[in-house]
Amino acid sequence: MNIKTKSIVLSVVLSLAVGGAGSISADAATKKPAAKPAAKPAAKPAAKPAPSAAAVSDLQKEINALNASGGKFTYWIGMIFSDLANTAYQDQIKSWGKSRGIKTDPILVNQNVQSAQVTAAVAAGTLPPAFDAGQTLVVQLGEKNLMNVKDIVDSQVKKYGGANKATESMLDDKWPGLNLGVPYAVGGNIIYRRLDLLKAAGQKTTAPKTWDELMDTAVKTQEKGGAGFNIGLVGDSNDIFRAQFVGYGGRFADAAGKKCMIDSPASRDFLTFVKKWFDKGAYNSGANNNDGAWDNNLYLGGRTVFIANPGSVYATMVNGSASWPVSAELTKMSKNTGFSGLPAGPKSRVAPSGGQLRVIPKTSKYPLLAKDLIQFLAERRNAQEYLETAVYGPVWKSYNDFDFWDETKDPVHGGLFDIATAGTSATFPDVDNNGYAEFVAGFNLPKMVQRYLFDGDSMDKTIAEAQKVCQQLYDK
Repeated sequence: MNIKTKSIVLSVVLSLAVGGAGSISADAATKKPAAKPAAKPAAKPAAKPAPSAAAVSDLQKEINALNASGGKFTYWIGMIFSDLANTAYQDQIKSWGKSRGIKTDPILVNQNVQSAQVTAAVAAGTLPPAFDAGQTLVVQLGEKNLMNVKDIVDSQVKKYGGANKATESMLDDKWPGLNLGVPYAVGGNIIYRRLDLLKAAGQKTTAPKTWDELMDTAVKTQEKGGAGFNIGLVGDSNDIFRAQFVGYGGRFADAAGKKCMIDSPASRDFLTFVKKWFDKGAYNSGANNNDGAWDNNLYLGGRTVFIANPGSVYATMVNGSASWPVSAELTKMSKNTGFSGLPAGPKSRVAPSGGQLRVIPKTSKYPLLAKDLIQFLAERRNAQEYLETAVYGPVWKSYNDFDFWDETKDPVHGGLFDIATAGTSATFPDVDNNGYAEFVAGFNLPKMVQRYLFDGDSMDKTIAEAQKVCQQLYDK
């Protein structure tokens, strides 16, 4: 399957994935995806209106205070597995700092430990002036810790043409994190499959339509590495187990977002599914670990057939990285990789998307500088430079005409575009509240799986413990 064909299938799969259970019809799989806006060069930032004398004075006061302290403006960046994107982000912050006559310190933070690092900094009073945060972390921190930045959110919605579908959940009046951060990206997982390894094992190379189909193929290709899905306490396992859990009809709490529903037939069906395929050997032998890059390296090293990834692995195959330099082998691997949306469970099929936001803590000594930086980073030329090599889709409609969203040029960015413009919220069907955020941040779904697989607990005991923890968190 060539890149163009793969990308068309990917677009159709992800677009249909939000519609519920069911498989793709034969003719739908061959239709050309809806045309995207014609590519346009990044527009130069519009001239900014002259700020009032008072505003200039207040911003200058912060600049003077920072310089007088001899310190730097620190910003915590949510690190992703794309060296080019991380470097672009850091360079943009440094460029902004130079234009303002201040020193900056953009620090990359591993997103698997971001919540713990931020929580510790809150307790110690050492949060930076501004930082990146995922939707879940924004809800956890809440208005107690974060500044309301409605003025910036409103200005960007207006300036950049409104929000794409996946961004709407971050602008919903019912979302507890509303206006506590400025959205800048959305992401979600797609399935990668090694076409050459599947052929060598005598298996079909078409995209798996259901989780059972994928795991059955993983068993039959175990000598090639099977399914590289992490079972450890990392974001990857949270995401995939959550998609499977929902696919089996599961939800954390009721429609009101108050009463936990872990103790349900759906949870039993989900655990039965996981244990069945674990016992059959579908999972890669090293799957129980807490390394967020484990599956990436496994796939790039040719030691697994399936992984779920938002795009960083494809970016590495094409552009290389510090750990994986550009090579003919990686180029060949990119051409031997098929892409598709997440498979369906017996009850539903979802294409979860999660948002990334830029936030300012209430303890920030330099809130005006922080706002100025957030506006600078959102400029089209900066967004284009970052998103081109990042593993995210666009939040604002004004970003939709960047040419790298074209599936025929970049199948993974095409898939991320579809997630951003047609995907479901990562919390679907649950209410996105603090109880949900705490349950996810504590890796409680993977913990439930681990207790059942490794601790020898009965299914009833395992589910009862998870139900108890869940209700305690929702009752806070």
